[in-house]
Amino acid sequence: MPLWRTVAVVGVSGSGKTSLAMGTLYADGMQRFLEGLSTYSRRRLTQAQRPDVDRIDHLPAALALRQRPPIPGPRSTVGTMSEVLNVLRLMTSRLGSHRCPNGHRVAPSIATSGEEIVCPVCGARFEHPSAESFSFNSYGACPACQGLGVRSEVDAPTLVPDPGKTIEQGAVLPWNSGGRRLSMYAAGQLGVRLNIPYRALTTRERDLVLHGEPVRVPVTLSGRNGRTVQLSVNYDNAVAAVERSLRSDNERTRRLVARFPRHAGLLSVPRHPAAAGGADLTAGLVATSPR
Repeated sequence: MPLWRTVAVVGVSGSGKTSLAMGTLYADGMQRFLEGLSTYSRRRLTQAQRPDVDRIDHLPAALALRQRPPIPGPRSTVGTMSEVLNVLRLMTSRLGSHRCPNGHRVAPSIATSGEEIVCPVCGARFEHPSAESFSFNSYGACPACQGLGVRSEVDAPTLVPDPGKTIEQGAVLPWNSGGRRLSMYAAGQLGVRLNIPYRALTTRERDLVLHGEPVRVPVTLSGRNGRTVQLSVNYDNAVAAVERSLRSDNERTRRLVARFPRHAGLLSVPRHPAAAGGADLTAGLVATSPR
């Protein structure tokens, strides 16, 4: 098993991949890592049990990431969980040569975040990018895809796959789950006919179903005992209902609407003016490396 290389341990389920990587190599490497720490620090860390092996040669001190992220999500990567990305962002902001608003490349600077950089070619002044300028999860996120690299757009035809049904029969799929049915009744109050086939609705009615404004509508519902209940409902059109569910923190909610969007691949571009122009990290490393 070569050192200083990315090594993947593969095999069928139950073949011992985890036992080898985590229970043996990592467990022994973790012990070597702990030996370099103080007794106080060692007490604060969870220690893996030493593996039942005679000897492991040439194994360096080791750390490990969890096999499963604590909160699965598209923003959890090896870089974010290991905090390596923090170092890369800092290196890019400090060692990279950035572009001024007019496109001229400015050599790396020791200026700290927030300080102005003066372009030696045209004299333009711009703020020195910070490490956060290159974060795809916050300030530096692409405004079109919010840093995920993929933009989700609701595919309208998938919302009403059977236009021969009426809305009361469930023609508009996003309105068929839980509290979303209240939007169906709200649409009726706004003038959409719920008891005729969707294909027979007017253009105005279909536009209201898919793109209607978010308004508050009084809705009267009949209970099983014959009593009526009056509610004030926030109308969510079918597209907005899907978009709201896609932003949910609940994985099950996102999975329920995963069939509706179509995904367009994007290149995430940092928002900072200098970062947007590009940062040549390699040039910065060559120019500033003392050795």
